[in-house]
Amino acid sequence: MLAKCLIINVLRLIIVILFFIAFLNITYTARHTFASTVTLANNISLEVVSKMLGHTNTRMTNHYAKLIDKCIGEQMDKLMDTFTGDSNY
Repeated sequence: MLAKCLIINVLRLIIVILFFIAFLNITYTARHTFASTVTLANNISLEVVSKMLGHTNTRMTNHYAKLIDKCIGEQMDKLMDTFTGDSNY
């Protein structure tokens, strides 16, 4: 009987740990999405986004800005295709 109770308690602990990890992952994804697609993509300055996210400096926030630079490059390629009429550029 004692062994059964211990197993049940260990399983409950494992489930709580898994939910906590999932919560942290969802929180990180939400912050990342907010920083990249909501703020930086709408021309909010890096310093303001840094303060919104609670970063002490812009070095951490710069990670999100690099993602936006990649998106800008992709959009510029699409624009170039439109002007040249070449879909293989």
